[in-house]
Amino acid sequence: MKTFDSFCKSVLAALLCVCALQAASAAAPLYRQTATVPLGKPDRWDYVHFDPTLQQVFVAHDSEITVVSTDQHPHIVGQVRGIAGAHGIATEPTLGVGYADNGKTGRLSVFDLKTLRVIDSIPTDADSDAVAYLAPTHTVLVANGDGHSLSLIDAVARRRIANVALGGSPEGVVAIMPGYAFVNLADRRQVVRVDLLHHLVDTRWPVAECVSPHGLAMDPANQRLFVSCKNGVLMVLSARNGRIVATVPIGMGTDTAVFDPKRHLIFSSNADGTLSVIDQHTANSYGLLASVPTALGARTMAEDPESGRVFLVTAEPAQTPDGKAQSRQDHPRFKPGTVRMFMLAPAHGLETATHPGPGTAHAISN
Repeated sequence: MKTFDSFCKSVLAALLCVCALQAASAAAPLYRQTATVPLGKPDRWDYVHFDPTLQQVFVAHDSEITVVSTDQHPHIVGQVRGIAGAHGIATEPTLGVGYADNGKTGRLSVFDLKTLRVIDSIPTDADSDAVAYLAPTHTVLVANGDGHSLSLIDAVARRRIANVALGGSPEGVVAIMPGYAFVNLADRRQVVRVDLLHHLVDTRWPVAECVSPHGLAMDPANQRLFVSCKNGVLMVLSARNGRIVATVPIGMGTDTAVFDPKRHLIFSSNADGTLSVIDQHTANSYGLLASVPTALGARTMAEDPESGRVFLVTAEPAQTPDGKAQSRQDHPRFKPGTVRMFMLAPAHGLETATHPGPGTAHAISN
């Protein structure tokens, strides 16, 4: 009996130890802040873009694009000056140039990646916003909010090919599949597919439960679109037929969605001061892995898919007239001159972790 009692106590102690370790693991953060880079004025910002070849982050910073290194000592390496309302950014190191739209003038600036000087300007349409780059065809795509259009730019010839009428106000745009682009229409609660060969919208997919779809990312291998919505939900759509295959809760006030194919994670950066991290179990199964605290207003982001580092931008919230800090909201006020970029690094093996993910494209039929 004493031996059996001792055995039971040993098993119980082992189980308690395992539970304690699991609890500690669950309590430990998935991401930790590793660096902060003050950007200062101007006091407005928008999209964040990471270039894996240059290992630099490009921040749309109102009248300029601020460029930040991502080495062991992150710092500002320069600015692209003279941008009239910066929003979207794309870079093409093989051509040695970057692209930044001018929302106030409806043009796309082309800048040299070495000198950071603007070398060309191409007309787009009213209220240019998100920018995407389709490398196989050297095509720059610019979503124009007030123009209700998608501008197609020949990156080599530096000329506008077409303005495709969208029938609504675009937000996010992705163009990973040759021949097609996908665009969120925030005011119509739709995702549209654009035929880039014939310059027209060939399909419209409703996302009725998605209030103001903003962020848009894609898993090209499994033909899945990730649409982040202002009302705190992320919707997963088939890129083949628009079927909604999953919905996942996220933070409020999203503006960017990102897919990490190495770790099979989807991110949503939210204005309420959270980073929603979603795990892709299979092509049709998803779950919220974590809601990582960030900072109020950090609604745009970029990720380094190799290291898993996440880059976000915000500023220090201003106090209300009664001297209290602002509550979480979509459009808080900020203290002048306090814009900053900060980096989050993955912990617990997420730096290199991969898991058996969904199948490849040929295994997905809808």
